[in-house]
Amino acid sequence: MLKRFDRETYGFPSNKSVYDAKGRELRLWSYDGKLLPPFGDRGPKQMKDLQLRDDDVILCGYPKTGCHWAWEIIGMVARRQAQLSIGGKRFGFLEFNARNLIEEIPSPRVLNTHMWFDYLPKQISAKKTKLILTVRNPKDTAVSLYNFTLKYAYDGSFSDWFQLYMDGLVQYGTYFDYYREWDHVIKSDPGNPILVVSFEDMKEDLPREIRKISKFLEITLEDQLVEDIAKAAGFDVMKTAYQTDVLESFSLRKGNVGDWKKWLTVAQSEMVDEAMTALRGTLFQNPRCTL
Repeated sequence: MLKRFDRETYGFPSNKSVYDAKGRELRLWSYDGKLLPPFGDRGPKQMKDLQLRDDDVILCGYPKTGCHWAWEIIGMVARRQAQLSIGGKRFGFLEFNARNLIEEIPSPRVLNTHMWFDYLPKQISAKKTKLILTVRNPKDTAVSLYNFTLKYAYDGSFSDWFQLYMDGLVQYGTYFDYYREWDHVIKSDPGNPILVVSFEDMKEDLPREIRKISKFLEITLEDQLVEDIAKAAGFDVMKTAYQTDVLESFSLRKGNVGDWKKWLTVAQSEMVDEAMTALRGTLFQNPRCTL
């Protein structure tokens, strides 16, 4: 399947470029007025009509908010097995992967996307598909997303990229608008089964968060399996596993809480704090996610 994935996915075409203050190019894809990574539009176009299964779970979240970590954990919970995947979450990456490969994933499928709710498969509401939404401190998110973007679409400084991040001129727009839209979804239709999972909470007590996820998915896990999954999903274990030819492009960097303090200036930190003011009282009830 790995060879077919490389052959049938869509590469990195770009139809939109933005430029930082020094004229450095950031390559993106413009789709329906939204800025996406340079994936092309075949993936986003196919998402609405994707046929869902009764036991599908869809992981959502802004990039670099702990999505790979959460995806591995959800998969282990769903399979009731403390073993990392082979190939990572890219096989179920809805806006990137070829549709026929997504359809071939065996159940239980843990699909994943960074897209907004309105772009998800139409069957979600009728099937009451369970969604898990990751959140993370936007400052740490910025640092992680910058370092990831350096790998394929940009070669400028963090300071110049940071202004693009704050202006929404990066993949998936601004962190702040992204979660404002999700908060509206959660409040306007409480019937949608959506669990918010915090990166910081997982760092603080992973077994506790695994139990929260398993309860949400209505899956009973023995205490020993919870501990085994937590061990398998440990950062050092996953980092080693992801340093393979198969997962090299998705390799983990640090996974720390508070690394932003080494990167952001006082002024940049204050810019984020001001932007987060508008999100107070939303889905960000956990102060560790917002400071």
